Amino acid sequence: MEKHTSLPRKEASESSRKGLKCLSLEFLFRLLFHQLLFTSLCGPHCVYATSAVGEALGASNCHDILHGFDVYPNPTAGALGQSTDSPLTVTLPPSGWKCCCWNASNQMEEVECRCEGDGLNRVPQTLKLPIQRLTIASAGLPRLRYTGLKVYGPTLLDVTFTDCLQLELIQDGAFANLTLLRTIYITNAPKLTFLSKDVFFGISDTVEIIRIINSGLTRVPDLSHLPPHNILQMIDLDNNQITRIDTKSIKVKTAQLILANNDISYVDDSAFFGSKIAKLSLNDNQKLEHMHPNAFDGIIDITELDLSSTSLVGLPSSGLQTIEALYIQNTHTLKTIPSIYNFRNLQRAYLTHSFHCCAFQFPSRHDPQRHAKRMREIEKWREQCKSDSASRKERSTSENGFEMPEDFGSFGSPDEATTDIVPIKFASFDYMADDTLNKGTFHEKITLDPADDMSAELCGNFTFRKPNIECYPMPNDLNPCEDVMGYQWLRISVWIVVALAVVGNVAVLTVILSIRPESTPVPRFLMCHLAFADLCLGVYLLLVASIDAHSMGEYFNYAYDWQYGLGCKVAGFLTVFASHLSVFTLTVITIERWLAITQAMYLNHRIKLRPAALIMLGGWIYSMFMSSLPLFGISNYSSTSICLPMENRDIYDTVYLIAIMVCNGVAFSIIAVCYAQIYLSLGRETRQAHHNSPGELSVAKKMALLVFTNFACWSPIAFFGLTALAGYPLINVTKSKILLVFFYPLNSCADPYLYAILTSQYRQDLFTLLSKLGLCRQSALKYKDSLSGHATTRFTIHGSIQRHGSLTCKMQTVMGATETQKMLKSSEDYV
Repeated sequence: MEKHTSLPRKEASESSRKGLKCLSLEFLFRLLFHQLLFTSLCGPHCVYATSAVGEALGASNCHDILHGFDVYPNPTAGALGQSTDSPLTVTLPPSGWKCCCWNASNQMEEVECRCEGDGLNRVPQTLKLPIQRLTIASAGLPRLRYTGLKVYGPTLLDVTFTDCLQLELIQDGAFANLTLLRTIYITNAPKLTFLSKDVFFGISDTVEIIRIINSGLTRVPDLSHLPPHNILQMIDLDNNQITRIDTKSIKVKTAQLILANNDISYVDDSAFFGSKIAKLSLNDNQKLEHMHPNAFDGIIDITELDLSSTSLVGLPSSGLQTIEALYIQNTHTLKTIPSIYNFRNLQRAYLTHSFHCCAFQFPSRHDPQRHAKRMREIEKWREQCKSDSASRKERSTSENGFEMPEDFGSFGSPDEATTDIVPIKFASFDYMADDTLNKGTFHEKITLDPADDMSAELCGNFTFRKPNIECYPMPNDLNPCEDVMGYQWLRISVWIVVALAVVGNVAVLTVILSIRPESTPVPRFLMCHLAFADLCLGVYLLLVASIDAHSMGEYFNYAYDWQYGLGCKVAGFLTVFASHLSVFTLTVITIERWLAITQAMYLNHRIKLRPAALIMLGGWIYSMFMSSLPLFGISNYSSTSICLPMENRDIYDTVYLIAIMVCNGVAFSIIAVCYAQIYLSLGRETRQAHHNSPGELSVAKKMALLVFTNFACWSPIAFFGLTALAGYPLINVTKSKILLVFFYPLNSCADPYLYAILTSQYRQDLFTLLSKLGLCRQSALKYKDSLSGHATTRFTIHGSIQRHGSLTCKMQTVMGATETQKMLKSSEDYV
């Protein structure tokens, strides 16, 4: 024992190293034993999953991997003779990772493996199966090494990296030597902001789909190493952070290129030069306001273009001759659209504004210069086709400068050539319904027989015709192509209403504001507000009638500047403000008259000036609030050519429109009930008046006229509007426009005459004003003398009522009726 302990340190150290070496060898043999045991237990598929995933997939081969590649199967199952068909589960520490493999459900010959876990910091290298699909999910993988996928190169078809929040680098050549690779799918990798130039170096010609979505890319990756002779099914860079597309930065061949939901603000000159793209998606780039005029120059055989939900002001025309389907929906900023002659193959257009569809319908009015150029081309070819066959053959050779017209069809009569709208049928393509997998379709190649005489082909039985494009949204009477009014009689009627409304309300305001009586009665105060509201409504009609006269025959060329400019916002604000203030004031006037006539004996029941001022302040606030909501996104003044808030996009718009109609309905009901009670309070003698009592009869007729005009203006709009909001429109757009343009503002024309100009009080004030100017002095004195007697009578009656307040109820009723009739006969105040 002592001898052993007296060994030199060198020998002891050597003995320790031998011992460690033996332990290492023992560990390796034990690891190999466990691997063989695992293979015998789990079968040929090396699988990792939780029990839930294993049961869902029907997997019977599961194992767990701890901290790297050490395998720890459950040996107790085999020792106890239990079946190994159920998954073997071992709780992993937080830093562990696991793998599971199974036969793909849709392709039984393909094996799919999924590896996940925070501890996974590189692609597993021990999955020795012939794997076709590999998914790395929720891993702590910081980079994809260029050797990471090489071990699976001979069999790997699809590779996916999902929810790899730490992935920030993919090394050059990472996808090289994967001889059967068809899909690369990377999603939710926010730190992956850049891909180097040679990332796709050595990629296989079999690749079909590349999708890098929901990640942090700030620029389009270099795609020059993609197979130059193959057409990929899809290149998807959706929902990244790409800010711009530089000149000639994209050169690919793919059925679909998706650059949607990025931060692209500009597309430079010839950005897609040399690319063969069937469908290009740039939608939902909210910052995309401008594109270079030649942004699409050099793009080959594009058939679909999606620029929806962007902020584009104008659309480039170069390079879009082969477009068949154009999508520019929810792009309210788009002001102009190229001429139809720049879209030779366009079949379907889904736009934001209907007036852009008008540009396709009336090309000669939309772009007269381009249309004239086309007419000159047609005339040129018509003259050439009249030549003899020898000269046609000579012109058909390229050496002699034979050029095909840009929008070649063939030729017909002059009438056909100058016609704006001539339908023509096109061949349609069947696209898949799913937007995510909606592959673009290239044009079919047409091979011409070189032996054919080209001039004979050009001068056959064809004609130059404009295609009949399916364009949405379609124009209607509220958003017309030619005239805002649409009908000559409606245009004339509107100008008559404008003249009566403006002149009448200006006259009322001038007289009332110029005459200062000793005391300011409430009716006079209310009439000022009513006249101002109706004047605003007249100004609205004047604006609409003016734009109709200015744009007659080609409204669509002015539609954007009018509807989305300041003019339509001002007009819309005026009409909503004026209509609400007018309705509110009419209601207050009616209540004031109702109290003054039905409660004539109780002077303290009448509305005084100060409460009336507070009430009207509330009316102004209410009207301003309702008219301001469309300026802040609740409905919209720009949705129609007449600038009324008729847009119904969501629940807020619906509530707003219903609130407008309900408020008008309540106001009309109050007016109708009050005037009915006023009429009944006149007594049987007044209601049954004949020619011997014209004053009383005129009062009854005036009341009926007031109720009728209110009913005629408001009830049709409220009724048909509510039915339309309920989803059951009872009238078409044409008839609704007549209601909105003619009947809706009719009150602004009638109110100043019914409530002021036709009353004796207004005539007295008018002659008083004219007498101050040296005119109509005798008429002024006559009206003053005639009304002074009535004033004395009114004073005596009021004093009598005050002195004899203790009379019986019957006497009070008689006196009240007498007072009411006296007030109505003499037209004490306005109304």
